[in-house]
Amino acid sequence: MQMIKVPQLRMAQLQTFTEGVLQTTKDLPEVSAQVAAVQTHFAAFKEGMIRAQALSDKPTLDRTRDLLNSGFFKSVEAEQLFPHEPAAKALVDKLVHITSGYGFGLSKLSYDEQTAQTDNMLQELEALDLTPLAGVTRWIAPLRAANDAFKSVTVDYFKRATELADTVAASNAALPLTDALNDLFTMLFAHVQITGTDELIRAYKELITQVEAYR
Repeated sequence: MQMIKVPQLRMAQLQTFTEGVLQTTKDLPEVSAQVAAVQTHFAAFKEGMIRAQALSDKPTLDRTRDLLNSGFFKSVEAEQLFPHEPAAKALVDKLVHITSGYGFGLSKLSYDEQTAQTDNMLQELEALDLTPLAGVTRWIAPLRAANDAFKSVTVDYFKRATELADTVAASNAALPLTDALNDLFTMLFAHVQITGTDELIRAYKELITQVEAYR
């Protein structure tokens, strides 16, 4: 049997790979110290992954909000073209007066600026009785929900980031985790060569299969 080492992996692959290694080696007393070291470094690595994931949801939520904003502003433009009765026409004029202060440029603002400006716009819109303009009102609730969802993710992220203020990023934790895994492989290989029990050989063969799966 050949000596194995951790293959080149992306962050998410390293997480899955490590989980598999720990599952294979958790009941081997001969390498319990090395397994414990991997577990320690893996815990730090996973905390870093969680912190990164909290931020990664923002672009998806922002795209949803941008689409809803775009649909809303286009619905306002459509109402300007419709031959409304005088009362409804006056309501459209009020609506346009509000939206002209925000417009399609909202999507070009930073995340936080867009959140605040969308909030401000919605507050002004909700002060109007837009019932006669069904083509417009249907956009407001989804837009409010999308903006609130973005705010919620932002709050959760900062809360989690504060809790993990002393946590290293996953990319920084990956190197010591990889070193610990390689130490585990080296020690297990040595025991296979010296004692060669069926259990050790089986475990090492499983690890070889796992390593080959990522090449």
